[in-house]
Amino acid sequence: MKKTRDPYPITDVYFLEMNAVDAATVTVGDLCERLSNDFDTGSDAPSVKEVVNQFKKTDATKFNSISFGNGADGGYSVYVGVDSKNRIRKIFADATVAEYRQHPKERQSYLSHWWDKEDYNDQFFSKLKENRIKLFDLNSKSGLIAVGDFGGPLRSLLGVNNNTLDENGDLNEIIKLDYFKKDGVFQNTSPVFCVKFYYGLINKPESSGFSSSVIHKKVEPHKKTVDYSYAELFNNQLNENCYPTKYIFEDYLDKKDEFEFSANSEFNLKIKENAKLSGEYLSNRLPKAIQILKKQSKILFKENFKEAFNIRKKQFEDFIIGIIKDLEPQELDLPTFGRKPKKREISEMKLEIFTDLISAGEAKLFDGYKFKKDVDFSLTKIIFPVNKGSYPVYLHTYPDESFDNGEGDEFAYVKIVVEGIKGCYLNKSDEGKLIANKFNKESSYLRNIVDKKLKYAQIDKIDLRDTKTLKEIEKLKDIEQLVLANMKYIKDWTPLSKLKKLKHLHLDTCIIDWKTAISFFKNLYKLPNLERLTLNADSYLRSPPINDFPKNLYPKKLKDFEIIVPKEVKEDKPKDEFINHKGYAGSYDDLYFMHRILQVDDFPNFEKIKTFEKLRYYNYFTKNNQEGGVISRLVNGYTDFNTFKKLKKLKDIWVYGYDFKKKEELKNTSFLQVAKEILKHKKLKINGISEKTFKSL
Repeated sequence: MKKTRDPYPITDVYFLEMNAVDAATVTVGDLCERLSNDFDTGSDAPSVKEVVNQFKKTDATKFNSISFGNGADGGYSVYVGVDSKNRIRKIFADATVAEYRQHPKERQSYLSHWWDKEDYNDQFFSKLKENRIKLFDLNSKSGLIAVGDFGGPLRSLLGVNNNTLDENGDLNEIIKLDYFKKDGVFQNTSPVFCVKFYYGLINKPESSGFSSSVIHKKVEPHKKTVDYSYAELFNNQLNENCYPTKYIFEDYLDKKDEFEFSANSEFNLKIKENAKLSGEYLSNRLPKAIQILKKQSKILFKENFKEAFNIRKKQFEDFIIGIIKDLEPQELDLPTFGRKPKKREISEMKLEIFTDLISAGEAKLFDGYKFKKDVDFSLTKIIFPVNKGSYPVYLHTYPDESFDNGEGDEFAYVKIVVEGIKGCYLNKSDEGKLIANKFNKESSYLRNIVDKKLKYAQIDKIDLRDTKTLKEIEKLKDIEQLVLANMKYIKDWTPLSKLKKLKHLHLDTCIIDWKTAISFFKNLYKLPNLERLTLNADSYLRSPPINDFPKNLYPKKLKDFEIIVPKEVKEDKPKDEFINHKGYAGSYDDLYFMHRILQVDDFPNFEKIKTFEKLRYYNYFTKNNQEGGVISRLVNGYTDFNTFKKLKKLKDIWVYGYDFKKKEELKNTSFLQVAKEILKHKKLKINGISEKTFKSL
């Protein structure tokens, strides 16, 4: 079958975040449009055939978002497909299978897997072309594409209006939502975040006691209760000079500390502690603040500008003038005419910032009044900053092989796929969490390590920015322990040799084949302080051709080489006729692991590495030798035991995957034969057993 060309080719697929769904619906659309032109569809426990038959006959071209009802709440995964420059080109949103996947909180490096790319993307340009169904072109006028739960991320703020639910949204209490619509559809100026400035008697949760709380103080009969508020509307079309509250309260605003939490507000600005408001200050700034509000209103309301501005102007003036009137008596310096001045009563009213944590919208998109350059991801709040434009939306469907209801039914994976994304790059924050940038810029995680001169780092292909070169890691001059994750087929490993302080290198799911092994080992051996090399069992590491490797190049301080074998592989025992065979990975293909990662004595110029203190061998299951693959190798002379004499610091040899409980079990075994042969050349312990014990067997 002729293969169809992928119009937006990708190199990697990453799990991004879990979309926590509690209304049995996965949504994808423009954040500001808020699903107001929505393809409301779905299928409860569908088969592949049902999905293909249904959606091939459905015309969804007139819509601009999709709500896929699946009949089940759960944690639905969202993935991204990126190219070699870490440009996000595709969004894959699970719509029918809840995986409940989440990144560990401490995660700092990320892996992409070839089977994700094959399942989510590649197969739809070859064998399953008919299961790739075009729905519509998503026209993102705001430049914000959102994946979320029923109603989308702004459901509480802007409301829901469909066959099953009619909610006006909290913003409707401030100003009619129709002002943000055109022909019934929300426009790109719809608010995505709302902050309430409140002036009055404040009852803070952190007050020391009931009787001392301001709200419980008895108000004198002649005093008027004050309660003024104003809601500031945030949108990514506005810059920080378009917010009247920023200007008029400029001297009273303070940034929250990084870890400061407020039960009242998600906004990362607060009113300064013990701020003393000045009526004169506010009065002088009010005219310009009104002009700023006018500028804002022209952007947000456009066709409804005059009517909407008059409403917002009155709201703002009532708020500010109300504060000024409350403050004025305190500021008047009236003559006493010889009378003893009365003690002046100071107003107990306070200015505070409040946001309802449920309905305020997307606070995380803003840093104060600035729209963030870095957008992070959290449950049910998965938003991508993209170039404004049109992006094709498809359904990809294929069978869930793990589904079996005993009746032969075929349950379908359905993924909503948005393609051709522009102006969105996958990156990492200072802490190593996944974020999106509008422009391709340096990894904040890597820069943070460099600036703070940290000794430890986990670097993956996302940090490289260009996944074909390791040049970015040259910046890690102070690093002593480094994890490299997801590095595959890197041709030039020269940047590795620049890390002169590196003591421990760990490879996590990296691929270093025969073609790239020469460059890898050359630069590894040039590290003057390298003491440990470790890697996980999912990596691929081969030795370079002997004749092509420099004869006199070897590491000067390398003490240990270790493969981190997962518990499930260690405990995977052979079955049936091979039940008495030894070795890790008993149910895997014969020699699967043996062909992936070299043994320690396969290192180029192994005999010259005089600093080894321990040699670790890994004995995997093989059908052809009951005692395992590495024992077969050692007993058949693949290793020159005479070279062990030259390893002056060598104290131990361990053969992992060769289990025995009593030393007597070793009698008449190939293991014992190998051990005695090694001991002829070097006096040491093997699997913790001394030379004396071996001689007694």
